[in-house]
Amino acid sequence: MREMYLHNYINFKPLLKEDVNDSISSFLDKIESKHKLSEELRNKIEDFIEKSGCDKIEFAKFRFPALGVAVHDGVLINEMALYQKLETLIFVIFHEIAHQYQFKKYGEEKMYECYVGDISDDEAAEFLQKTEIVADEFATRKLRELQKLNLIESSFVPPQMYKNIPKPQINQVVTNIRMSLKRQNIKSPEKISEFFYNMVKDNL
Repeated sequence: MREMYLHNYINFKPLLKEDVNDSISSFLDKIESKHKLSEELRNKIEDFIEKSGCDKIEFAKFRFPALGVAVHDGVLINEMALYQKLETLIFVIFHEIAHQYQFKKYGEEKMYECYVGDISDDEAAEFLQKTEIVADEFATRKLRELQKLNLIESSFVPPQMYKNIPKPQINQVVTNIRMSLKRQNIKSPEKISEFFYNMVKDNL
């Protein structure tokens, strides 16, 4: 059974530029501990992350069945993704980084609207699915660029998971989250971020 990527929004502490560079470098070193990266491929991935404006990116243990989590100023990738094929891992990373561009385009308020905004559950689910499909397409385009450069396996076909997820399933996820936030009277971005962080990341 395929895992569904659930992308939520976590509040990372603001970082200095050199801390951002260290974060990306450590992240790429972690990938190289499991996969062979050519210098050109590493540089391409690093450049893509930097240009997104992502303030922090790291691997973490997840207790929720997701491979990646996008946040307004950073990205978490499930450590289990390191054991996937390199091409799959890069797809997950690019998908999450695509959300960084969406935060720039829509703004934090709009991205949180699907959870606490004054819109219906159906509208919220439609917006969430749209952002995920766009992120899938974005990641696919970036992988094809790498394939044309012969930097990754040319036969790899990126997954398009969100196009195949039934709308009622997306609606149910959004409805459950919105109900949980309402019960706990969570409205601020910081509290919403903390809610998702505690739901997804295993701190053990």
